[in-house]
Amino acid sequence: MSKLVKKGFAMFLGLFMMISTMGTVANAAANPNPSWNVDERVIFHNQCSPYDYYGAKDPTIVYYNGKYLVYYTGANKSGGWQMCFTSASTITDLKTAKRTYMSKIGESYFCAPEIFYFEPQKLWYLVYQDGTHGAAYATTTTPDDPNSWSGPKSFGISGNMGWDYYVICDDQYAYLYNTPSDGSGKLYMRKTTLANFPNKGWSTPTVACSNVFEGAEVYKSLADNQYYLLIEAMIDGRSYELFTSSSAGGPWTLVNNKWATRSNLTKYNADKWTTNVSHGELIRAGYNQKLEINDINKVDFLIQGTTNMSGEYQQITWDLGLIRNYTKGSDEPVTPRSAFDKIEAESWNDQSGIQNVTCDEGTEAVGYTENGDYSVYKSIDFGSGATNFQARVSSATSGGKIEIRLDSATGTLVGTCPVSGTGDWQTFADVNCSVSGVSGKHDLYLKYVGDSGYLMNINWFKFSNTPVITGKLGDINSDGQIDSIDLQLIKKHILGLGTIENTKLADLDADGEVNAIDFSLMKQYILGAITVFPGAGAV
Repeated sequence: MSKLVKKGFAMFLGLFMMISTMGTVANAAANPNPSWNVDERVIFHNQCSPYDYYGAKDPTIVYYNGKYLVYYTGANKSGGWQMCFTSASTITDLKTAKRTYMSKIGESYFCAPEIFYFEPQKLWYLVYQDGTHGAAYATTTTPDDPNSWSGPKSFGISGNMGWDYYVICDDQYAYLYNTPSDGSGKLYMRKTTLANFPNKGWSTPTVACSNVFEGAEVYKSLADNQYYLLIEAMIDGRSYELFTSSSAGGPWTLVNNKWATRSNLTKYNADKWTTNVSHGELIRAGYNQKLEINDINKVDFLIQGTTNMSGEYQQITWDLGLIRNYTKGSDEPVTPRSAFDKIEAESWNDQSGIQNVTCDEGTEAVGYTENGDYSVYKSIDFGSGATNFQARVSSATSGGKIEIRLDSATGTLVGTCPVSGTGDWQTFADVNCSVSGVSGKHDLYLKYVGDSGYLMNINWFKFSNTPVITGKLGDINSDGQIDSIDLQLIKKHILGLGTIENTKLADLDADGEVNAIDFSLMKQYILGAITVFPGAGAV
């Protein structure tokens, strides 16, 4: 009876949260005139001397491998623009992090970078403007090493060239945006297929927007599945306009030409270091070529700012810091967690139908799971990709399956992990399955599916890049049966009279060794004294 009461409460809580979520989705369209909080400066000019003597500008930022990576432009004393790099585990720590000049590329003029991981090629791209190719890029497999980039390389485009090249991709095309140097006030877009990216098959440039300035960037907002184009304007000094579209390539509809301007910088959380909102970039939900953000109404916008726009443009003092169109607290974005660390299942951020239960292995576990229930873990960082999922589970019934989905309960299915009965809710075993098609940061949904009734408890889980070893624990010769032949194979292995090809199938207690304990467990299993090996699920 107590289980029914607890489950009923969980269903009520889940319904309440679902209704709340529905309200959030319904209001997910961009607020045209948000109030902006201005946080402290985190990257000051002249910290990468002499390459940023006057200004630190044009940042691009991603969260990767536990750190924020920032590439940015330095305005040097002679009037040139060159690029620098810094990284830290928190935004605040960027203030004291090491600055590095991009000497590996080392052009006399290269600036306005954009960084992303291009999944089809498993390669990182740094897009920028330079004096050699106009629209240039460099590549690497280690984006946190500023000396690893190979470039400059050319996109192979011509016509309407100029400033601030920016790439976004959908499932078919790569779109390249830029503003020309002719002062026309137009923003141009060209596209090519993902297969032809980066330097083949670009279309003739078309006008995406008119009467705009520069510094365009495009993102996909997961909250409403819409695309948003931000572009710098010369309104009230420097500011940002906002456009929206259902496609990464447009057409674009204006939301507000004063989306971020000095008039709605309403709260300064440090000194009043800027009255301008100039060339910046949003912190994304991941770092791949799709440039996804969680919600256009809850963004961290790393901008270049100043209070004085007078004098020669190349000698204006610029520093970098965050502005936010939300208030810290309940609306604050979730701190990312590594998918490769052990995550306690009870540490969910949201759920439907489940609740936490006591666990004899310590702390708690997720329990009372029924078909279609799920637990949500926000902002899980999968890095360059995961291949394996491991969970610690129990089931006093016949178990079920864990569907591993991204960003929603019906989102991309990247893996399905079978869970067998373990005989008791407090008898836990490890289960594994392969996963594919996941990288970057995502909200992780573990969805529990199976027959009627309670399915499983889950204590913890983690991901890895270790391939899953297939086979049935105990079936050492892989003939589909666990019998005396398998027992003899263990005995010969222990005595040094034979070898076992896949020792993990013989490690019946999952302690990393094949020894007399495993021999005893196999004997007990064959005699019917036990029905489940202690290491069940480890393979």
